[in-house]
Amino acid sequence: MPIQRPDTLRSAVSIATSANPVSGSPNSLFRRSFDQIKEAYILFPLLAALLLLAVWTATLYLIKVEHVRAQQSIAAASLEIGATYEAQMLRAIHEIDQTLKLVKYTVEAEGEPNPLPRLKERALLPPPLVFDVSVVNPDGGLVASTRVHEWDYIADPDEQQTLRHSDSLSISRPWKSPVTGEWRLRFSRRLDAAGGVFSGIAMVEVDAAYFVSSYDASKLGDHGLLGLLGIDGIFRVRRAGEEVAAGDAVDYATVVMPDTENTKAVLSDNGWDGVRRYTSARQLYDFPLAVIVGLSEEEQLTVVTQQAHTYIWRAAGGSLVLVLLLGLLARMSWQLGQSRLRAAETQAQLAAAARQAGMAEIATNVLHNVGNVLNSVNISAELVTQKLRTSKALGLGKAVQLMNQHAEDLGDFISHDAKGKLLPGYLNQLVDALAIEQQSMTAELEQLSKSIDHIKEIVAAQQSYAGASSIAETVQINELIEDALRMNAEILTARQIRVVRNFAETPSLQLDKHRVLLILVNLIKNASSAMDHRPLPCPQITLHSELQQGHTLIISVIDNGEGIAPENLTRIFAHGFTTRQDGHGFGLHSCVLAAMEMGGSLEAHSDGPGTGATFTLKLAIKASEQ
Repeated sequence: MPIQRPDTLRSAVSIATSANPVSGSPNSLFRRSFDQIKEAYILFPLLAALLLLAVWTATLYLIKVEHVRAQQSIAAASLEIGATYEAQMLRAIHEIDQTLKLVKYTVEAEGEPNPLPRLKERALLPPPLVFDVSVVNPDGGLVASTRVHEWDYIADPDEQQTLRHSDSLSISRPWKSPVTGEWRLRFSRRLDAAGGVFSGIAMVEVDAAYFVSSYDASKLGDHGLLGLLGIDGIFRVRRAGEEVAAGDAVDYATVVMPDTENTKAVLSDNGWDGVRRYTSARQLYDFPLAVIVGLSEEEQLTVVTQQAHTYIWRAAGGSLVLVLLLGLLARMSWQLGQSRLRAAETQAQLAAAARQAGMAEIATNVLHNVGNVLNSVNISAELVTQKLRTSKALGLGKAVQLMNQHAEDLGDFISHDAKGKLLPGYLNQLVDALAIEQQSMTAELEQLSKSIDHIKEIVAAQQSYAGASSIAETVQINELIEDALRMNAEILTARQIRVVRNFAETPSLQLDKHRVLLILVNLIKNASSAMDHRPLPCPQITLHSELQQGHTLIISVIDNGEGIAPENLTRIFAHGFTTRQDGHGFGLHSCVLAAMEMGGSLEAHSDGPGTGATFTLKLAIKASEQ
């Protein structure tokens, strides 16, 4: 496209030609014209190509990042729903088993062949609208049942034969009720007469759909999956959308991983219905069952796919605009005013990008620091849950039930009966055990409360980041280090790391407790992670604290892990810098900022790879703070 020179430029050329005949020769004029053409026809198209390459590279990278992030989010959601579903199934099956044990105890201890009316009067049976409780004799004949239609009972010879030789909980394969046409399941336990002779079976039948009734379409979609799979590879029940099925046979080993501690959501085509899902499976503790949760890949990625199309259309539109704009720039390159305006707009965009980057840095620091503390919250919550599941309080109920059975002759029962004589001692032991349980759970709940308070302090500090002031508290530094260790207890235990405490006697100090705790939690976690890729016979972390000269607090975290390369020592605290594949580069950066805000420093030292590392926090303590 031709470029027209301004009149002033033409006059300048004329003057130069008249003043210097050599410079105004045809060769010189052609050279200057070629330079102008080169700038207009080569540089601008080249710039356009580079910008288009940058736009499309960034767009495709963004689409890939969003897709990977969505996949990770779906996998995490599958695991989260699986954990919730596992807890629901454990609770439901435990309740069914408790009912069977209650019927078994009543029949065996009291010799009552039909205990159901008595248990029903005492409201000890589950709701009859959902659960059918029955007792059958050794020949399979129905003795008693809470079901409306007694002729609905379908005996299973294989199940009866199994229970003749086993006292464990039996879970039948699903079958269709001839009355309702719905899939049903039966849970059974053996009944014994005096001398351990087989005397019948206690059974609880339930609609199989009951175990997938928690299906939430808002989370699982229309093609998600909830399922209860037996270790024999037979689905007791599964639900996808509104469809409930049972009895399908699959290879159990390919669906359920043997190591339940490392449950993962696997993306695969489900063989039972051909839908591609993120599927997670969990073996139920103490039961021959596993829970299956699946999220449809196509359904869950719909939003991301639509967003990717939006990005592509935007990139195409932006590319078109870019081509048109650079075309205009090539034609109007002499308009200096517009160039300055565009430069000002670019500067404003850079300022906005810098502001957004600062906001993103604060947000990532919050997420990273809160994530560290959540490890401690998860540990405390899991410990409390385990203690509640294994509580000795269940024994109290059995003891009270035994006393109620002998309410009329309680004194004689305690004095002369063999079981009664053991009852007072058992209750004394139970009181001690419950006291220990209460003390242990109280300690865990206190630790849980500390962790939650720490999370609130992290969020509050970041919310007031622009003008935050340090909140000093009276702190015993050794106790604070122990709190940081408890928050990292899970990772320390998993890696079998030995912790060496080298604490000097220090008085209580006035410190910003939560900032110091934030730094310690991050340093201990990083030291633990430094053991991952080095085969150590004895991984060890040494914690050292002292008060130098009465005014400088020094805390060191020393590990014998993989060490730090010399070229990385100067970059280790930079935002976003990390040497680990799963790292983000936020933790140490937030730690050094927190140390600076408290008027201190955070230093790193290592003699090189394979020699371990030492991180030292130094805080100045004023005389009035001691």
